[in-house]
Amino acid sequence: MTKPEAGRTEATGAKFSLRSMQHARSLSQRAVRQIASGIRPGMTHAQAHDLALATLHKLEMERNWHPIVIRFGTDTLKIFREQSDPASVLGAQDIFFVDIGPVWEGHEGDAGDTFVTGDDPQMHACAEAARTLWHDVAARWRADRLSGAALYAYAAERAEAMGWRLNLDIKGHRVCDFPHAIYQAGRLGDFGLCPATGIWILEIQIAHPTRPFGAFYEDLLMDDDVQAEAAAPGAANAEAATEQLFSYGTLQLQSVQLATFGRRLNGRLDSLPGYRLEQLEIKDAAVVATSGETHHPIVAPSGAGADRVEGSVFAVTPAELAHADAYEVDDYRRERVTLASGLTAWAYVDARSSPGG
Repeated sequence: MTKPEAGRTEATGAKFSLRSMQHARSLSQRAVRQIASGIRPGMTHAQAHDLALATLHKLEMERNWHPIVIRFGTDTLKIFREQSDPASVLGAQDIFFVDIGPVWEGHEGDAGDTFVTGDDPQMHACAEAARTLWHDVAARWRADRLSGAALYAYAAERAEAMGWRLNLDIKGHRVCDFPHAIYQAGRLGDFGLCPATGIWILEIQIAHPTRPFGAFYEDLLMDDDVQAEAAAPGAANAEAATEQLFSYGTLQLQSVQLATFGRRLNGRLDSLPGYRLEQLEIKDAAVVATSGETHHPIVAPSGAGADRVEGSVFAVTPAELAHADAYEVDDYRRERVTLASGLTAWAYVDARSSPGG
């Protein structure tokens, strides 16, 4: 492939922005986890699809650039263009994946991940293997600048070594400012040069070697330094960080901040008077995976002024506040509180308590 040909394949529109691509990416990943947390055994494919669409509307997507794809059980072996069985029902010991393509800020997000109901160890291993393989291939791209074709050759080798079968009918694709389809860019796995950062989706779909199920994971290929620059607040974002968020729990963890906001937050110590701290069991597997904790702290009004909950205050943008809303499970409600310093800030409190204390 010549450089002029590559230039046409990797073309973007006049409004293209890596920052907006990162924003669409972050919201898409958050949406996948939120959708998956609401999918339960006994749910039909149609019910899961409706849940996904409602979730995306709640997150204020502008449109879908590709249809919502949800696969249960044996349907996890199907590729994008194949239809899911409309009569499929998710079992108590089952596997499913979610694949969405929403648009935010005029830029195309695309995210997919696999989840398991029950405790089948091979299903759990399959879901985790798809993620592991994706990160392995992405790391090879960052380190060695392989071509798209070489990336998928490497993925096939690694999948076999891991004991899984890679579906090479799935080879990744372009994204950018909507609509990318006008560039007719083809598939990542057929691209003969090193793919540029922020405009290619690496797709991984694997199958169990003997049982009738598989797993899927996809994400945007983005260099670490570009990702950090796109996510960093900068001067413009610092001015946009007009919301004050008080955290006493896992949003203080750097790993959770990176997963939720795409950056580390600089906070200052403060405390919340008149509230008591308890522990809440988290049953959302995606949130547990993000925080690494099965129990999170939660606060409720105590009526005693001497009670005090310590924490940190962070300046965030309205968009980042929306990311925090998506991260917290339904047992939390965001409301304004007055801190010991006199500052008014948002905090997540026990939704089962009466509003306003």
